[in-house]
Amino acid sequence: MKKFSLKKLFVVLGACLVLFATVLMIAWRWNISVWESKSEDYVCTLKTLLPPTQNAVLEERRDNEMPVFYLEGNDFVGILEIPLYESELPVCADWGEVSKYPCRFDGSIYNGTLKVGATSQSGQYDFYRELSVGDDVFFTDMEGNRYSFKITSLRYEKHADINTLNKNDSELTVFIKNLYAFEYLVVSCGIYKK
Repeated sequence: MKKFSLKKLFVVLGACLVLFATVLMIAWRWNISVWESKSEDYVCTLKTLLPPTQNAVLEERRDNEMPVFYLEGNDFVGILEIPLYESELPVCADWGEVSKYPCRFDGSIYNGTLKVGATSQSGQYDFYRELSVGDDVFFTDMEGNRYSFKITSLRYEKHADINTLNKNDSELTVFIKNLYAFEYLVVSCGIYKK
C-alpha cells in the first residue's frame, strides 16, 4: 500500500513539473513576441520622429556625445540595421541590466568607437550564425545621420569585456551573446567605401 501511494505521489509531482515547465515556456515565448512587436513599434516611431535620413560619413567632431531620444521609459541612441536579414532594431543609450533591445556598451558612432551589445534571442540576432563578412550594416543616429558599414570580420570569444572588444580596429563593433552557450560573436564593421 505504501509503495502504491509513493508511486502515485511521484506521478503527480512529475505531471506538475511538466505543467510548470510548459507554462514557463509559453510565458517566455509570449514575452519574446511582445518584445519583438515593441521593438518594431519603437523603430517605426523613431523613424517618424527623426529628421529625414541622410547618408553620413565619419569625420572629426568637437563633441562625440551621441544625442539620446527618450521614448516610453527608454533612452535610444540609434537604429541598427542589417538589411539582408530584415533586421532593424533600436539601440538603447546605456549598458545596464539585460535588455530586450541592443544597447550601447561603449564609445560613440562619431569617432568610430561604438560598441553595441545584443543577444541571440528571437527578435534580436537569432540569425547571428548566418552573418558573413561583407554583409551591409547601417547605423542611424537620433539626428537622422545614416552611417554605412560592411562586416569585416567575425570571431567567437568567451568574454565580451572592453579588452576583448578593443582587439580589432573597426569603426563599429557589435557583440552578440549566445544565450545557450558561454560564447559571444564579435562582429567587426568597417566603413563602407564605394
